[in-house]
Amino acid sequence: VEFMHPIIEKRPALPAVALNTDTALLTAVGNDQDFSLAFAQQLRLLGRQGDIALGISTSGKSANVNRALQAGREMGLLTVGFSGRDGGRMPEVCDYCFTVPSFTIHRIQETHETLLHVLWDLIHVIRGQEDVI
Repeated sequence: VEFMHPIIEKRPALPAVALNTDTALLTAVGNDQDFSLAFAQQLRLLGRQGDIALGISTSGKSANVNRALQAGREMGLLTVGFSGRDGGRMPEVCDYCFTVPSFTIHRIQETHETLLHVLWDLIHVIRGQEDVI
């Protein structure tokens, strides 16, 4: 939400799309093909050069997320993964994988949330905003 609708004053909105919001599309792909393709198909249609594909999975084993990251990598996108536990397969399919070495889902999700805020700040620093940190 903060990328599209910044809560901090004077921060520009940035284009971002969550690929899990179209339940009709997800259901159709899951029923007609394979749910593990749901995010990869969307990314192949929507992704553009210069985009970042971010995948989040507490286990790192979510086939739908990992296939999307692999698709993003094949498209030349910068791919970033947030995983937990031992990282699962995610480190193999993305450029950068931040793995939370915990088996407690709550700690993994809390750390992922913090990582998202750090990523948001870093993107604004890269874009030349001086008062971020």
